[in-house]
Amino acid sequence: MALAAACLVAPLHSPSQAQSAAASGAQAAPASAAATPPADAASGANPASRMSFSLPSPRLQRRDAKEPLFFEADQLGGEAGIFTRASGSVRLRQGELAMRADEITHTPADNTAKAQGRVRIVSRGNLFTGPELTLRLDTLEGNFVRPEFWFARTQAGGDALLVEFLGEDRLRAHQTSYSSCRPEDMPDGSPGKPDWVLNTSEVYLDFAASEGTAKNAVIRFMDVPILAAPTLTFPLDNQRKSGLLPPSFYFDSNSGFELSTPYYWNIAPEQDATIAPTLSARRGVGLDLEYRYLTTTDTGKLHLYGLPNDRLTGDGRGLVDFTHKGRFRTGNTLAQNQYDIKWLHASDDDYWKDFSHNLPSPTPRLFDSHVKFDSTLNDRTWGLGNSQTNFYAAVQSWQTLRDLDPDSDPELSRIESPYRREPQLGFRSRSSSDAGVVFNVQGEFNRFAHTDAAKVTGNRVNLNGRLERRFDLLGISVLPSVAVRGISYDLDRNNALAASGSRASTSIAVPTFSLDSGFSMERDVQFFGRDLVQTLEPRVMYVYTPYRRQDDLPRFDSAPRDFNQYAVFNDNGFTGGDRVTDANQVTVGVTSRLIDSATGVEALRLGIAQKVLLADQRINPQGEGPITQKLSDLLLLGSTSVIPNWNIDSTLQYGAQEKRTEQGTVGVRYSPGAWRTVSATYRYTREASEQVEFGWQWPLAGRTPPLQQMMNQASSPDLMQVNPRRAGTNACGGAWYTVGRVTHSMRDKRVINSLIGFEYDAGCWIGRVVAERVALGQSKANTRIMFQLELLGLSQLALGANPLRVLQQNVPGYRLLREEGQPLNVPGTPMSSQDE
Repeated sequence: MALAAACLVAPLHSPSQAQSAAASGAQAAPASAAATPPADAASGANPASRMSFSLPSPRLQRRDAKEPLFFEADQLGGEAGIFTRASGSVRLRQGELAMRADEITHTPADNTAKAQGRVRIVSRGNLFTGPELTLRLDTLEGNFVRPEFWFARTQAGGDALLVEFLGEDRLRAHQTSYSSCRPEDMPDGSPGKPDWVLNTSEVYLDFAASEGTAKNAVIRFMDVPILAAPTLTFPLDNQRKSGLLPPSFYFDSNSGFELSTPYYWNIAPEQDATIAPTLSARRGVGLDLEYRYLTTTDTGKLHLYGLPNDRLTGDGRGLVDFTHKGRFRTGNTLAQNQYDIKWLHASDDDYWKDFSHNLPSPTPRLFDSHVKFDSTLNDRTWGLGNSQTNFYAAVQSWQTLRDLDPDSDPELSRIESPYRREPQLGFRSRSSSDAGVVFNVQGEFNRFAHTDAAKVTGNRVNLNGRLERRFDLLGISVLPSVAVRGISYDLDRNNALAASGSRASTSIAVPTFSLDSGFSMERDVQFFGRDLVQTLEPRVMYVYTPYRRQDDLPRFDSAPRDFNQYAVFNDNGFTGGDRVTDANQVTVGVTSRLIDSATGVEALRLGIAQKVLLADQRINPQGEGPITQKLSDLLLLGSTSVIPNWNIDSTLQYGAQEKRTEQGTVGVRYSPGAWRTVSATYRYTREASEQVEFGWQWPLAGRTPPLQQMMNQASSPDLMQVNPRRAGTNACGGAWYTVGRVTHSMRDKRVINSLIGFEYDAGCWIGRVVAERVALGQSKANTRIMFQLELLGLSQLALGANPLRVLQQNVPGYRLLREEGQPLNVPGTPMSSQDE
């Protein structure tokens, strides 16, 4: 009998339920008849007629009675308790599972649904479409013939000859193509090929473990094979997975082309390693190893590089870089204990020239190795009351990579190794009373050694104490302070000591009195249509330190302070523990700021400061005899962000007596939005250097594909409407970016360092090419070219030294194109708000 036009909802009975219903009389008959129409009712129904019904799956009912099976179709047919056949725009839903097809046949005995004709199934954000599907609804096991698919988690999809569903979170696909790119149609209307595609004979996906394993895998980019492997594993999310990484290469003007075939080993959630055999066209075979680990209290990294036989030099070359930082607690629960271990060593003096891409040190010719310990204790058991005491110890050594090439730049060749500390032991404590009196004390012992036999070596003990109290009088802050610095030496009696004229044992004590004062005034103003608060903050500091002869003392670690705001208001012109400047001086300065009333952001800062000597200063930090001029150099400071998107920062040291600029820095940055920044910096030091530096990251042309729109579509409830073949992002209309940093010496009229790169964001892949040139001397430089390809939805292929790391370390304000938590960049249009 044909179904009624109105939608009818009725539970479909199992065989035993049907018999019971038949025995109960007329009340059961209508429901049974409606739910089990004759087989010939499967055709000829009015398209406007739709039927909905639900049946609880026996197995699902035992597991969760709240997940019934819902059907909606134009026509129904079947045999009670044996099978139900729905046809005509059939829709099936059970929990998170949704299915559509031209025809679905359900057999309750094994709870299996067989779908045919325009089959679409959505589960947990994953979409499958194809001609034929067989699926057990309780276990989600079955087969899909010639499906196309789309995975919301990876924002990628493809097609296969056959997909085997192995449960809720696992599947195996045969003869599979996989990509996050949408293929472009050919001129004749036929479908094209995606920009990149992973072809496999078989792929196993485990969404619970977030891992995919492909057999006989070939990755093609622009229809060119770039990677082939018998087995390839890849993550289905951002989690790390063991496996072969794509081979990488780069070009270096010193080493030529270099090929690396890295293997990533995910040892444990808190440990991993990368093992990369390398082959250099000019130098030979080497090995690059990096091991990382992390515990609840410690973290560390070991980087080893070895080249057993450098064909260019005939020697073994290598680098060891080990870092470890940790913390621990002792019996005293108030103590915070930390330690730091670092060992950095290169095989030879020329390593910094030949392997500049492999240097972890910010000073590529001065390597620091040390073991440091630090313990901080907060207590009230001694001193003036509230106290914090810090104990520290260290052993420190240096490796200096000298430039032995006589044709090298003398400026680059001159580098002196610091003294080793064998060891350093010390403490510092700060305590304060309830009355506001603060007492600081520091004691330190150092054993200084040096590889140069002509250097004076020996022991030094420093003991420094300072007592101060701040007073607030009528809005004026006054800080009087009394300090004593004690220095004692016990030097090694050797030829170096005799040549220096220093005494083997000597001690001095240098007292210092200072009086620091300042206050702040504010007023409301308006500039550029903004409500601002203007401050005026004058400061005056008087320092008196009597002269103590120090020219016969060694200089182990003391050096003149840089000329900045901290230095001009400091009572000692030296860093380190060997020198204390005599002083009878007043430092006068004033700062004015503009602060946004609404946000509290500082929009403008201007400052000026100068020292006035009341007596000649006999100990000159510059080492050029006594300072007799009464006025020191003038310090001028300025920074502003008053103009939207613009930042200007400047520092100037102006010689008041000579009426000339001694040194200065001016920096300007324009950042109208994310991925748009341009900066220029000018640096000048009289008779030493004059440099201009430019940095930028800026879109050149094109539009980034609307990936976020596709992501929103893929995660929406209307995923049934998505076409997997058209779901990827399209390479056409991608965006070009340029990025770089160039440093030019105006004094030498040449480029010292330069880094220029281009990035292309196609939506489903990102490509980068970066060229870097580093000067090694007046006429020598090392040039390298790096490549990187990110296949979004699969992996990041670093072809050569990682250009992202180079860009982040060298380009001011650089940001990743797909930085989490940031909007996608669409050049030439307003930024869209979204979650690199």
